[in-house]
Amino acid sequence: MSFRKGIIAVTGIMGVAVLLRYTIVPDEDKMIRSLSPELRAEYERNKGKRREQHDAIMAQILENSKSDKPIWDVSPSVKRAADESK
Repeated sequence: MSFRKGIIAVTGIMGVAVLLRYTIVPDEDKMIRSLSPELRAEYERNKGKRREQHDAIMAQILENSKSDKPIWDVSPSVKRAADESK
């Protein structure tokens, strides 16, 4: 197989993959609409809690990114929170 045919084949495969991804994988709103009313209500109730957890994690990541420590050297507050959850 020549280089040109290989490039065409790879481009075709990638194009089909992207097309399938956009046609098969539902977006978040569509998935939420397909849930039962009970699950949808639970999702809405827990949305704020998940958002707070996400914001806390992002704040910790931003704080750790400002230090010169390596990424695997976890700060004591993170270790303490992990130990308390056990």
